[in-house]
Amino acid sequence: MSNTLSRRVPAARALLLLALCASALMPGTRPLSAQPLFRSDTVLSLTLTTNLRDLLRERDSTKLRWHNAELAYAEGDSVRRIAVEVRARGHFRRQRGNCDFPPISIKLSRDSARGTLLQGNPRLKLTTSCRPNNDEFTQYILAEYGVYRAYRTLHSNAPRTRLANVTYRDSANRQQPVTSVAFFIEMDEEVARETSVKLRDQLKGARFADVDSTSLHSISLFEYMVGNTDWSLGGLHNIYLLQDTMGIIYPVAYDWDWSGIVNTSYSRPDYRLPIKRVTERHYMGPCLTLAQWAPTLNKFREQRAAIEASWTSIPGIAPRRVQQVQRYLSEFWETIDDPGRMRSTVLRTCRPEGN
Repeated sequence: MSNTLSRRVPAARALLLLALCASALMPGTRPLSAQPLFRSDTVLSLTLTTNLRDLLRERDSTKLRWHNAELAYAEGDSVRRIAVEVRARGHFRRQRGNCDFPPISIKLSRDSARGTLLQGNPRLKLTTSCRPNNDEFTQYILAEYGVYRAYRTLHSNAPRTRLANVTYRDSANRQQPVTSVAFFIEMDEEVARETSVKLRDQLKGARFADVDSTSLHSISLFEYMVGNTDWSLGGLHNIYLLQDTMGIIYPVAYDWDWSGIVNTSYSRPDYRLPIKRVTERHYMGPCLTLAQWAPTLNKFREQRAAIEASWTSIPGIAPRRVQQVQRYLSEFWETIDDPGRMRSTVLRTCRPEGN
């Protein structure tokens, strides 16, 4: 990365820097905001009405349009209706040849949001089932939702999520309604606003040395834990960056449907990696000694119960899926507790400068 991103912290600020770094691993430090959507884990029931046929038809377009829509949900004995706009989003899951139904972006005016469930969220991401009528794909969504929950136990700047059952209706009645499990994801702009930092979305090419090391170590180990190689700091692929007033840059990770712990039928490793299946873990983070790894490993061990519980309480998740997740995690815990295995895996495949 260019020197414009690199920061040398004066000795007088060292203690403050350590405190900031430690907070990146400490859950529960974000202030409560005016975002009722993310104040509860109760599963929402929603209806989203739009020109569904046109929305689904244009998924392969390079110029996606916003479509007028209405989001409705029960509020007491009445139904609350919110005027919103929607469009398809994402890359792989958006394309018609890969999925029956795309992930969705939602936006609305602050006036429309005021006093509703979406207050404080002028934009949202909605992660939907790739194939709504297929139970295995429903389990993929629930498993990925669990990854977001686990990530949040370790990182206070993690995007918040909320599970929902959504019925999609065609406003022109040209297509049958589609009902699917989904989950909302807080936008990166809102994460930045709540944590009083700024979003740095134009900093492609970042190297490991350009970002907060404690956050980077934790994210790198988390990606290894869930078996995800579909991320890149330098390419800002499934990573975005937040910068505080001292110039310190913090990476934030998202999007885990190509991880081994979710293990979707459509996921596969990059052909340049020495693994054949996404369930094979491959470490892609910075190089550290075992002594340097100790603080991060200890933090993960301390949060083990909370991490594992991230999947067990999800409504609708199949017991077999929970068992698969726990078996997958058990291999990770065995690795980080075995110096020999750490040397032959994490230390052996590390990247000295960036990924």
